[in-house]
This record gives sequence, C-alpha cells and structure tokens, in this order.
Amino acid sequence: MKQVMSKHKDTVQQILLVVAAFLGTCGINYVCSLAARNFFSNGVFSAMVCIGLYVLLKLTWQDIQKLETRRKKIKRFLFAFLLAEFFCALMIAGYQLKMKGLTETGFKGKGLILLRGATMSLAVLPFTNYMFAWLERIRDVQMDIDASRVWNGKKVFFICWLVIFACWIPVFLAYYPSIMSYDFHRQSQEAVRGFIWFNSYQPLAHTWIIWLFLTIGKALGSYQIGMALFSLVQMLVFSAACSYSCVTVYRLIRRKCFVVVMTAFFALFPFISVLSVATTKDVYFSALFLIFVCLFVERTFLCDRKKQKWFDALWVLEGSIMILFRNNALYAIAVFVIFYVVLVGKKQRVRALVLCLLLLIAGKGAQEGVRMALGTQIHGSQIEMYSVPLQQMARVGLYNGDALSKEHFIMLNHYVPQEYWVKYNPAISDSIKGDIGAYVYDYTWKGNTKGLLEVWMRIGLAYPNEYIDAFLLLTNGYWFFDDVTWAEVLGYGLEGRMGAIYTYNSTISEVIPEGIEHESKFPALELALEKIVSANCFMEWPVISNLFKPAFYCWGLLFMVLASIYMKDAKKTVTGLFPLIYLGTMFLGPVVQSRYVLPVIVVLPLLYAVLLWKKQDE
Repeated sequence: MKQVMSKHKDTVQQILLVVAAFLGTCGINYVCSLAARNFFSNGVFSAMVCIGLYVLLKLTWQDIQKLETRRKKIKRFLFAFLLAEFFCALMIAGYQLKMKGLTETGFKGKGLILLRGATMSLAVLPFTNYMFAWLERIRDVQMDIDASRVWNGKKVFFICWLVIFACWIPVFLAYYPSIMSYDFHRQSQEAVRGFIWFNSYQPLAHTWIIWLFLTIGKALGSYQIGMALFSLVQMLVFSAACSYSCVTVYRLIRRKCFVVVMTAFFALFPFISVLSVATTKDVYFSALFLIFVCLFVERTFLCDRKKQKWFDALWVLEGSIMILFRNNALYAIAVFVIFYVVLVGKKQRVRALVLCLLLLIAGKGAQEGVRMALGTQIHGSQIEMYSVPLQQMARVGLYNGDALSKEHFIMLNHYVPQEYWVKYNPAISDSIKGDIGAYVYDYTWKGNTKGLLEVWMRIGLAYPNEYIDAFLLLTNGYWFFDDVTWAEVLGYGLEGRMGAIYTYNSTISEVIPEGIEHESKFPALELALEKIVSANCFMEWPVISNLFKPAFYCWGLLFMVLASIYMKDAKKTVTGLFPLIYLGTMFLGPVVQSRYVLPVIVVLPLLYAVLLWKKQDE
C-alpha cells in the first residue's frame, strides 16, 4: 500500500512539474512576443526550452526537499516565488509600456499582468531559489582567518586610496578641467554674483564649494585653474570614501580578493570615474552617503560598546553634513527612524530614537545655518516635489482631453493648464514642471497643497490606469532592465554629449561671457570614454551591459534587504533599509539618471559584505 501511495505521489509530482515547465515556457513566450523577439516563437526551440525548464524545476524541487523542516521548505519557496513574481510582473509591465506605450487597462488588465507574471516566475524560480540557497550555504561556511596574514587596516586604506585616485587622474586629464554640466550653468552664475544670489533650489553648500574654487581660480588668473582644483579635491574626497568602504569590507569578511575587486571597480568603472570629475552635487553626496553607511556598519557590527558612543556622534555629525547636499536624505532619515526603532532590540530603541531625532535636528539646523551664514533669501521653487502628480495629471489631460467631464476638466486645468498637456514627456517631468513652476505655481496654487491633493485623488480615481502608467514610465529605469530612456532622455536640452552621463559644458553666461574652456589633455581617452557615457555603446555589450543599468543596482539593493529578512537578521535588515528608503525617494523625482543611482552603486558592495558577515564565535 505504501509503495502504491509513493508511486502515486511521484506521478502527481511529475505531472505538476511538467505543467509548471509548460506554464513557465508560455510566460517566456509572451514576454518575447512583447519584445518583438520572434526567434523564440512557439516551435521546436520553445519545446527545447520547456524540457530544459522541466529539468531545472525538478532540481529546484529536490533542493527545497533537502531542507530539514516543512516550515523551512515553505519559507524558501515563498521567498523565491514572490521575488520571481515581483520581478516578472514588472518586466511584463515594462515591455508593455515599451512596445505599446501603456499597460493593459482595468482590473482585468492588471490581473492579467500578475497572472502572466506568475507563469513566467516559474521559469525564474530556479534562479531565485538558488540565490536564497546560496545565502544559507554562505551562512554555514566558517570564516577561519590566519591572524598572522591579516592586512593592516591603515595600509589597506591608503593603498586603495592611492590606486583609485591614480586611476582617476587620466580621466581628469581627459575632461580637464571638469565636466561642467547638469546644474552648473545656474550655480556658476550664482557663485560669480555672490552669496546673496545663491538659490536654495540647488544645495547651498554645493554652490558654495563652486564659489570657493571659482574665487581661487579668479585669484590665480583663470577660472579654468579653479575648476581643475575643484575636480582634484572632489576626487580626493570621493576616492577616500571609496577606500574607507574597502577597509570596512575587509574588516567584515577578511577576504583580500573582495578588496582587490572593489578597488578595481571603484577605480575603473566608467560611471564612477567620469562622474568623479563632474560638477554635479551627486558626487559629494555619494561620498558622504557611503561614509554615513560605513559609520553605521562600524557602530553596529565592528566596534565595542565603549567606542560605540563615539561612532554615534560621528554618525550624527557626518549625516548632518550629508543632508546639506540632498534634501531627500532628510526625508529618507525621517522614514528610516520608524523602521530602525521597530527592528532594533528593546534595549536599543530609546538610543536609536534619540540618535535619529538628533540627526534630523542637526541636519535641518545645518541647512538653516548655512543659509543664514551666506545671507541668501532666494528660495527655490518646491515644484519638483510634485513631479509625479504633475506627470499623472498631464497624461490624463493629453490622452483623455476630449472625454473629460466638465468638472474634471476645470479641476485639471486649474493645476495643469491645457496648453501644457502636449509637453508631457513620459520619461522626464522637466517640461511640465518647468512651465508650471514658471507660469502657474506661484500665481495659482502655491501653498494650496491640500487642494492639489484632493483634485489629484479625484482625477486618479476616475483615471487610475493613466496614473499607474505615468508613474511607471517616469521610474522604469530603476526597475526595467530593457529601458533606455534613462540614458537617452529626449527633450532635456539641445546640447550634445547627452547620453548616460551628460558631459556637455555649459559655462557661457552674462556673468561669465567668455565661458570656462574645456581643454582635454588626453583626447584619445576622452573619445573612448565618450563612446561609453555619451554614445551609450555599452548597450551593445552582452551581459556586461547590465552593470551599467540602474536597474541592476536597484534590484541588487532590494535583494540584499529581502535576504536579510529571510535570514531573520534585524541588524542587517536595518543597515540595508536606509539606502533602500533613500532610493524610494528617488522614485518621486523628475527623471531617472545614472548620477542619481551613484550612491547605490558605490554602497552596494559594502551592503553585500554586511550580508556575508558572521560573528567570529558563531
């Protein structure tokens, strides 16, 4: 009887595996049809994929069955399946947006996306299961280290610092004196005119740094020299932060190969090395962001109780400086404190709450202190914080203008006038928010955020699909691997060199009529780098191209946090949550750009070292 039951169970299992392989193949076929990749089709190759998928699913099932308890088996399967489902549903939505311009409408349409994602997730399940299985194997590996062969931390720091900085020097010479792009055209004018002209639309601390080096350059007889010094100092600060991260990783896992790979990544990855000489605020912010996380890792995992109070003080002080370079860091910390207090142990909750409150107060105080010290009274428009709602409302107006009821038209037209609907660009809100900020916001609805939110919600309930699609199209560079808009944003400007990194120089203005000359000292390297960062040639590189995409780092960050939750490690979860929450604030921004993801790019190796960390006595 037992043999009959066992045979029946095996038969059912085989049937389920065959059905799962078939459904997974159907999911892959659907995505390929969306992506217009007809090579897959539903023919012989499809059958071969189905057989291969059956083998993978069978191995996955056997791997899960090796777990000791039923609870562990269910936990592994659920984590692996839910991650695969989330990934696949977003990939399907991404391809629908890319090929059709919208996702399937209504509850039925969104339900179909989830259903098709579930079928495709069966094809991805073997890989997500392996990721969690890898975590468990790594957790069980003993980290025995020969104390006599451990590298000295100070030597590691200075060697890494020297190597990274030295590798960036040729890039500096190629783009000499700096990559004066993004918001430099505004900030340079404010800097030359004086403190009173500084506009808080850009971080005042960053504009002050530009003022400092332009002043030094003027004293030395050339703005060009000033900007060259700006680049060198910025490179020193950024490379020092990267080196501190390398040392922290080495202290966590004591693996020399990790330090070598990390140093090579920081030194040679084009997006890091090229941005190291750019005038965007994101470089200083990324350096401070990385140091901020390193200090948190030190005080949480590596220092004893006696030293922890000093690291707490450094963490608050450094964090308040970090906030000076990006306002959304303040918002990220405000959200982070909730999770931190909940997840930290009971004995540490009061301390965690006090630390975060001090950080928020110090950060806000530092912003106000800088403003008062400079004496500036020019406050930048708050319109950027409405980027997502403006995009959503403009999309409703553009695609449903004639069908709008009189009530909806009046409400919509008040906040986003009809003449601006045609300027809607799905990948970037600058066209809409720029005109609304200049001609509507100050005169019509400034200070009436409550009224905007009421109208936004009422229109959204009537046109939910437009709202969902507008949000997805504005953010898909963060989660959709085949998106290219983050590197090919149209309508941002008329200058050249506007690929993944904008390397055009915009320095000519009324206050700098002669401009600041760009004079490459290494034109051959500049040409080679321009093929990557402006012409986006990396898009044609198999496999490696994924390392250049924001989605790679965003998904990597999400998996780090999920893996920490899977391992039931609150300290590791909290460590990954702050970068994840900060990334979440970027989803409310005006566009996806590689410079916005730079903090995540540089912090991700450290977070995975945290994930692999074990106490020596475990």
